[in-house]
Amino acid sequence: MDIRGLTKFSLIDFPGKLACILYAGGCNFRCPYCHNPHLVLNPEIQPRLSDQFIFSFLENRRGKLEGVVLSGGEPSAHPGLVGFSEKIKALGYLIKIDTNGSNPDAVADAHGKGLVDALGIDYKTTASSYGDLTKCGIDDIAGLVRKTISYAISNNVSVDVRTTIHKKLHTPEVLMQMRGELNSLGVAAWTLQQFHDAEIIDDSLSGDPTYSDAELIGIAGGLGNHTRVRGLKGSFIFNS
Repeated sequence: MDIRGLTKFSLIDFPGKLACILYAGGCNFRCPYCHNPHLVLNPEIQPRLSDQFIFSFLENRRGKLEGVVLSGGEPSAHPGLVGFSEKIKALGYLIKIDTNGSNPDAVADAHGKGLVDALGIDYKTTASSYGDLTKCGIDDIAGLVRKTISYAISNNVSVDVRTTIHKKLHTPEVLMQMRGELNSLGVAAWTLQQFHDAEIIDDSLSGDPTYSDAELIGIAGGLGNHTRVRGLKGSFIFNS
């Protein structure tokens, strides 16, 4: 695995678990609001963490941390995902993979080998707009993401389906359509995440108005099912 970053401790990224986060370099999406642009566009400018460093760190944290989050970038795009995850599992850790959902076969392969305990899946926009927003050039990208979500649901994998929200990209009508699409997949809990403009791929979004917490909570309340809002500090500010 090409690991380019480490968060040593997190209480929010692996629900219910004390975890660290490992960030894989590179991604096949170019989402305008991505807050890890260097990992996506220029992963080589970030120092690469050696396996020796990573597994020495994990060995020293045994009994203190419960889980490892593989994030990015896009971890499912790396052919070394299974072997790397096996080494993590051998140390007794639970594994959560944060993915854009574009590689359902890789996710299914890792899960089938007992290497996935939880998933975080970004659902970016309506199926018809997926290619335009992600700029990935992948045929039927929405179908691949939906396949990943369906796999998680049908195999009882703990999954956090979430969407980063910006008013320019996600009108109330778009969000209602997305809620319907997720309902059709059997997704009850959906998390709307507030847009964070610290460092993103499309800087123009920082100058455009987006929803206030109150506005986003109001929209979430009207979407039905279990639609939640996560604020900028990472905690839920609305949990229907």
